[in-house]
Amino acid sequence: MEILKNRTLEELVNDFEATTDNNDPSIYEVREWLMKEIERRNPEGYNKWLDDFREDSELRNFVL
Repeated sequence: MEILKNRTLEELVNDFEATTDNNDPSIYEVREWLMKEIERRNPEGYNKWLDDFREDSELRNFVL
């Protein structure tokens, strides 16, 4: 998604964390967009985070 490319990696992580407790049915699509952009920017850190099924709040420790 083009709008996400203008955000910093830290802003993307903040956005992702802000979606954690959102119960809106469309939030899953938003989270997917955020995760894809975060992965594009730091695939190694993103994959390490996914490897152990870490909590959302731990993503920043791996990608920033």
